[in-house]
Amino acid sequence: MTTDPPFDWEAFLDRLGAFYHIGDWRVPYLRDHAEDPFQVLIGTILSQRTRDENTDTASARLFAKYPDARTLARATARQIEPLIRETGFYHTKARAIRACAQEILDRFGGVVPRTLEELTTLPSVGPKTANCVLVFGYGIPGMPVDTHVHRISNRLGVVRTDTPEETEAALRASVPERYWIPVNPLLVQHGQNLCRPIHPKCPECPVRSLCATGRALAKGRAPPRPADGPGRAPGNRPMARAGRRAGPGRRLASGTPVRSRAAAASRRPRGSRRR
Repeated sequence: MTTDPPFDWEAFLDRLGAFYHIGDWRVPYLRDHAEDPFQVLIGTILSQRTRDENTDTASARLFAKYPDARTLARATARQIEPLIRETGFYHTKARAIRACAQEILDRFGGVVPRTLEELTTLPSVGPKTANCVLVFGYGIPGMPVDTHVHRISNRLGVVRTDTPEETEAALRASVPERYWIPVNPLLVQHGQNLCRPIHPKCPECPVRSLCATGRALAKGRAPPRPADGPGRAPGNRPMARAGRRAGPGRRLASGTPVRSRAAAASRRPRGSRRR
C-alpha cells in the first residue's frame, strides 16, 4: 500500500513568496511588526461582511477617537455608530465592539488576552478573529482560516473539509507550526489574484505542480472538489449557466503581506465583498 508524500509546505511558501514579492517569509516580519492587538481585534470584527476600504476608513475614524479598550468601553453605541457606518450592520457592530471592550477591561485589565481559549470567550470573537489577533496582533503562531484559505487548502488536496472551522482543525493537525504564520497572508493574496472562487487562473499559477487540482486539470482528470472541474463553477453549476465570463485580470498585489489590520488577515481585491 502506497501513501502520498507529505505536502511540501516549504516549497509552496517559497514559490508564492517569490511570486508575490514578499521577500523571505522566514523572516519574522509579523512578530517584529505586529499591530496593536486591541485594534486588530476590533478591526477584524468590523471587517465582517464588508469591503476592505470601508473597514479601513471606519477603523481609522474609530481608533482616532477610541484607541483602546478603556476609551471604547466608555463610549455609547450612539457615539460609535456614525464612526463605523460604512461597515454595514453598524447598530449590531457598535454594540458588539463596545461589549468586547468592556469585557477586556473588566476581565483582563484592559489587555487583550494572548490565548485562543481566552480570546474566544469574548463577545463576537470566533476562531478566525481570535487567530487573527494571535498572528497579526502578537506574532504568535495561529491559523486564521477565511474562505480563501478554506478554498485553496481543499484545492491543494491537503484537506477534505466542508467548513472553515473544519479546515482550521485539519491544518493545525497537519501543518508544522513553523509554517502557520505565513500561511494565511500568502493564501489570501493568492486567492485574491489567481486562485479565485470562479475562473481560477491555473495556467499562471506558480504552485500548480504542487496542487492536486492543478495537476489533475493539466492531465484531464477530475480534481479533488467536483466544483473545480472543467466547465464548472462553485456550487456544482455549469459555468455556461452562470452567464458571465471571466473579467480582465487584476494587477498582482505586491509588497509585504501585512498592512494595518483593520482587515489584514483577509485582504482582497478592491471592490470585493467579504464573505
